[in-house]
Amino acid sequence: MDNALLLSLSNQMVARRTMEVISNNIANMNTTGFKRESPVFEEFLVDVDVQDSTGSHKENLSFVRDTLAVHDMSNGELKTTGNKFDVAIEGDGFFAVGTPAGTRYTRNGNFGLDDTGRLVTSSGNPVLDDGGAEIVFSPEETEITIARDGTISTEQGVRNRLQVVDFPNPQQLKLIGDSLWEADEQPAPVTGNVVVQGMLEQSNVQPVLEMVRMMETLRSYQSSTELLNAGEDLSRRAVQKLGEVRA
Repeated sequence: MDNALLLSLSNQMVARRTMEVISNNIANMNTTGFKRESPVFEEFLVDVDVQDSTGSHKENLSFVRDTLAVHDMSNGELKTTGNKFDVAIEGDGFFAVGTPAGTRYTRNGNFGLDDTGRLVTSSGNPVLDDGGAEIVFSPEETEITIARDGTISTEQGVRNRLQVVDFPNPQQLKLIGDSLWEADEQPAPVTGNVVVQGMLEQSNVQPVLEMVRMMETLRSYQSSTELLNAGEDLSRRAVQKLGEVRA
């Protein structure tokens, strides 16, 4: 019974972690460019002593532990906003953003201008061009267009080009908050017509699917709880029975 209780506790830990990930997905279902997460677990074996009719021997007890979370990097739907500073990436890639900690990357193209005319994210971080410089407009520049290749033009001519990059293994990126990703590997520039002006990429979270996963996880957690309660009840009865025999 002790082994069964240990397995139930292991299952509860899995269910709790899964519920945390699902809850975060649902909470970000309306976050621009958000990528849904899925937890990844791995099996590990522990040698335990088992006593049965044949005597005492060791067996492998299988547990599960949380190792990491993977992101579904598939594209979300593109929503038309009509805002000239909103841009989306149609396909693979990330916009480069300057932060105090260095260059970070985002799929959230909800950009705008700050008081100095810089093109910035919704959190105020400057958007970078393909040379790594900030993109700044003068007050006289009002007719701003962004081509499919990321080239930015105004009534004064071509100004900059958005830095759009991709990575050999996007799963190695670390999500650090504010829709920003940190990279340990060097990015490669994305070529081709992937930038869409006046649109934003929606989250790729599917609410119905997440709710189904949540219900399945809840049932699994409840089953483990019932087994734990049954084990505790059995142990309590055994202690009571032992006390009655000794009396």
